[in-house]
Amino acid sequence: MFFTVLTAIESMMRLLTFTVVALVFTFPLAAQIDTAKVEKAARDAVNLMDRNLPDKAIEHWDVAIGLRPDFVPYRYERAICHVMAERYDVAIQQLLPIYREPDLFDRGYQLLGNCFDIKGDSSKSLPLYREGLKAFPNSGRLHYELGASAYLNLEIDRALAFWVRGTKVEPGFATNYYWIAKAMGPTDDRIWSVLYGELFLNLEPGTARTKEISEQLYRVWNAAMELGHENDPINFCSDKLLEAPGPSGPTSMNFATAFEFTVATSSQGYIPEEGVLDHLSIEELVDTRYRFFKGWQSAGYLETYPNDLFDWHAEIDKAGYLREYFWWTLAYGDPKAMQQHYDGNTTNFDNFMAWIGTSKELPFDSPLCVTLGCSED
Repeated sequence: MFFTVLTAIESMMRLLTFTVVALVFTFPLAAQIDTAKVEKAARDAVNLMDRNLPDKAIEHWDVAIGLRPDFVPYRYERAICHVMAERYDVAIQQLLPIYREPDLFDRGYQLLGNCFDIKGDSSKSLPLYREGLKAFPNSGRLHYELGASAYLNLEIDRALAFWVRGTKVEPGFATNYYWIAKAMGPTDDRIWSVLYGELFLNLEPGTARTKEISEQLYRVWNAAMELGHENDPINFCSDKLLEAPGPSGPTSMNFATAFEFTVATSSQGYIPEEGVLDHLSIEELVDTRYRFFKGWQSAGYLETYPNDLFDWHAEIDKAGYLREYFWWTLAYGDPKAMQQHYDGNTTNFDNFMAWIGTSKELPFDSPLCVTLGCSED
């Protein structure tokens, strides 16, 4: 079953997360320290935190700290437990002496700032995020925090700029992609949502957020297409984006215009004889997206408008899995339809999942260009 496979992937992701966390607590110890006891206390504490039992976890962190008081990450994790228990003032007092410690990297600034944010005191959180960004200019999480603050103040463009910059300085930090997708979906510039939402799915393919963004992609694609509308059937981009200069100057077609034009030509077959089409099914969207890629490629736009995501589509198409890939990105938009498709194409879909899971993946080890964000250095 398709969704059983995805659930297994999600479970594996949780296991991998625990393994990474556990490795953080492995360190060389002097002979007089009971290494096994320290590591057991840390593992037990992490397990209790995973089970949302912060007070019990604190008991184990206290054991680990008692045995290794110089190891700052343990004190940081204990502060997280107080945050989980909504004791923000206690967490603040425990973080203030340690938040700048090098062992915590950017996380000390972030957690302390979060505590003040939860208390509604941005006058203290924002300086912390800015201070942290000076110390760690390549921190994706601090760019996210500053973007989130701007977003809460309804400064959407400023928030977007922080988040896009965050994807550049730390491409493997998924939360900036996630929030670009979420925040831009309801705006006139939905194109940011569909591009960065799809990047997010490739970066974080097996979590609860994956389901959320997959469902949103289905909604946003449909919200941007009113096939049969006499005046404005395709709405991925605001006038501001559509009127921006093209790559060869003001008289050349820009990326946003080329995108909307290619969507329009790719979806013509679904224009109703009368009225406006409410929405496309996943199958129809997959067909539209497949036609879009073929039209984009044949028009030479892969070269005209540099875009790592569309280059990734070209690789998947070369492997013969592009339609299955588009089904995968939209799967949670209509789980019943996805399941029916999977039941009728099990072998091919399983081959695609094996290919994308073990043979090839979109690399996030360097900044990605998705045309709209290429100039955000």
